[in-house]
Amino acid sequence: MNNIGNVVPPVARGVLVSVAGILGIVKTTIANQDDFQELVEQCQMIGLVVWHATYTRAQHQFNGTIHRALTKLKNSVDGILEAVKAKTEKNVVSKAFHATIDRNTINKWKNELIRFLTLFNWSQYSICSSFFRDAIGEPDILPTQPRVFVGRSDLVQSATDALLKFHHVALIGPGGIGKSSIARAVLNDEVIVSTFKARRYFVQFDNINVNQVNLKTFLDHIARALGFATPVNAYNLIAKTLSVVETLLVLDNAETFLDATMDAGQIADAIDGLGARSNVTILLTTRTTVLPPNMKWVRLRVPPLEESAACEAFQAYYPSIETSILIKLLSAVDFHPLSINLLAQAAVQNEWSPQDLITAWDHQRATLLEAGNGKSQSLAVTIETSLNSPSFLKLGETVHHLLQIIAFLPQGIRKTHLAAIFPGVSNIESCADALCRQSLAYLNGDFITLLAPVRLYI
Repeated sequence: MNNIGNVVPPVARGVLVSVAGILGIVKTTIANQDDFQELVEQCQMIGLVVWHATYTRAQHQFNGTIHRALTKLKNSVDGILEAVKAKTEKNVVSKAFHATIDRNTINKWKNELIRFLTLFNWSQYSICSSFFRDAIGEPDILPTQPRVFVGRSDLVQSATDALLKFHHVALIGPGGIGKSSIARAVLNDEVIVSTFKARRYFVQFDNINVNQVNLKTFLDHIARALGFATPVNAYNLIAKTLSVVETLLVLDNAETFLDATMDAGQIADAIDGLGARSNVTILLTTRTTVLPPNMKWVRLRVPPLEESAACEAFQAYYPSIETSILIKLLSAVDFHPLSINLLAQAAVQNEWSPQDLITAWDHQRATLLEAGNGKSQSLAVTIETSLNSPSFLKLGETVHHLLQIIAFLPQGIRKTHLAAIFPGVSNIESCADALCRQSLAYLNGDFITLLAPVRLYI
C-alpha cells in the first residue's frame, strides 16, 4: 500500500498511507485477526479505487468536488486509524502484546468505511462517472430491451418487485421459453435502472460448453463483464468490486455452471458468497431447478405465452394471416416462444403465403424448427443442450427411453404408473424427476408430459 502511495498525488497518498497504517496494526498487534477480515478487504478496496482513480492525474487536475471527496475519505480513514491505535495502545500499557477488539466495534468501523467509500464514488455524479469507471475498467455493454416482447409484463413486475426488495430471483423454464428476454426487460426496467444505475451487470454463459466449465471459467466470465482482464485472484476482486454499493448481477443461462462437470460445489459456494453480501442482488436464468442451497431464492416459473400474446408475437414479423388459422398453428407448438419465432422467420424469409406456411408445417415440421445453428435459432440445439447436461447423462439410457415413451403419448405418463410401465428399473422415478429438474418435462396434474416442440423433436 505504501508503494502505491508513492505513485499517486499527495491528496490521494494520505488516504493510502492511513489505510496501510490500519493494515499494519491488524497484522502485527491484533489477536483476533479473523474478525478483521472484512475490514481488511474494505481497506484493500479503498486502496484499489483510490489508486486507479488518481494515479494517472497530477494534483492540479483535481477539481474541488473530487478534492473534497478525497479529503472526506481521508478523514474517515484517519479516524478509524486513530481508534485502532487507541484500542491497541491500552494493551501496550497493560503489558499485553496483542489486542482483542470486539466484533461490534470492528463492524462499526467497516460500515463507516463502506459509507464513506460509497459517498466517494457516488455522492457526485461526476465522481461516479469517472472514478468508479476508472477503478474497475470498462464493463460489458448491457443488452437492450427485446424488440418484440409481449405477454410477460406480470413476470417482469414480479421479478422487479423482488429485486427492489433485494431478494435473489431465479427465472426457471425450458430452453426457448424466453427467460433471457425477461431478464433483459428487467435489466432495462425504469425503476431498476433508477435504483442500480451503472451497477447493473449481465453475464452470459451460453457460449461455454458445460463440460469445460470450472470455477476459474465461471469467475473469469464475471470478471470480464465487470471490466477486468482475467485476474489472478478473481473471486476476491469480484467480491470487493461488488461490495461498494447496491449492485444487480444477472447470470444468464446459469444451468451451464450449476450443472457443471467440474467444480459445481465450489461454483455454488462462490455464488453463495457473492449473494451473502447485503448490497449484491442476483438474477439467474436457468433450466435447472437445482439452485445454490444457502441462499433464499424467489423462484419464478416461466410458462409458454398466452394465446393472444403468442399471436401478437408472431404477427410482429408476419402480420398477414388470419387469427383463427394462426391460433391453430401456434397451439400445435404449445405457444412456445422460440418455436413461434422460428415459424414466423421461416414464413418471412421464404416469402410464403399463409397457405404455404400451413403446407410446410404439415410436411416438414421438424425442419422448420431447426433453422439455424445457435440456441436462439434452432429448437434442436436448445433441446440437445439439456439432453447433454451432466446430471442427465449420468442416468444412462433409461432416461432417454423414458423421454421417448412420454413423447409418444400426447398426454404423457401418469406418474403413479411409472413402476408398472418400467418393471425392474429401480431408478425410474429418479429419471422422471431429472427430466422435470432440467425442464425437459413437467407435471400436468398427475401426468408427466412434454411441451409439443420437445415432443416433436424427440
